[in-house]
Amino acid sequence: MGKSISWILALLIVPGLLHANNIRTKVDETGRTVYYNIPTKVYGNQRIYYSPKAEDYIEMIREICARHEVDSDLVKAVIQVESNYQERAVSPKGAMGLMQLMPATAARYGVRRAFDPLENIEGGVKYIRDLLQLFRSDLELVLAAYNAGEKAVQRFNGIPNYLETRNYVRKVMALYKGETSYTVQASGPREVTYYKYVDDKGVTHYKDYPAAGTQSVKVSFYY
Repeated sequence: MGKSISWILALLIVPGLLHANNIRTKVDETGRTVYYNIPTKVYGNQRIYYSPKAEDYIEMIREICARHEVDSDLVKAVIQVESNYQERAVSPKGAMGLMQLMPATAARYGVRRAFDPLENIEGGVKYIRDLLQLFRSDLELVLAAYNAGEKAVQRFNGIPNYLETRNYVRKVMALYKGETSYTVQASGPREVTYYKYVDDKGVTHYKDYPAAGTQSVKVSFYY
């Protein structure tokens, strides 16, 4: 997209550039590029439920959560999605145990035996406690950070546009709310980058490359 966008269109799209998830473009009859939103592509509902093994850990979860002032129902849902209550679970990325602690996270919270349920849940709850403080108790951001890392959430200034993370948040939140199914997102948005600058007449332009002789600002949106 090498042509400049008129300042009217810029005013319409700027507020959503950094956070819009589903934007399409078309050229109208006057030759102007028009931006518009479309629904996120989703498919079906997937049933969700707790493993029967969850009952084996309920009291342990409640006691640990009470000490750290974390909602035990949230932790219960996280464990279900993370490991299906399999205490020896190991992910392809090396996450371990009930709460799927990465080695660095385990070390950060003093977890020496990641497959020990008590140590694992203690470390995971401490991590969630810190995420709750960092993201001011915004549960969706906390869950996104638990899945993708707090730096990813801070970089995106919201839930990262990773399909895995978005579905993870959906699934944990559904369990937490007591729902029996959740809607699975089928495909994630794609990032597009443009360069914004203001000319000497005060008109804002967007180009797909930095304009020579201008002070351009790099911006992104997703579609």
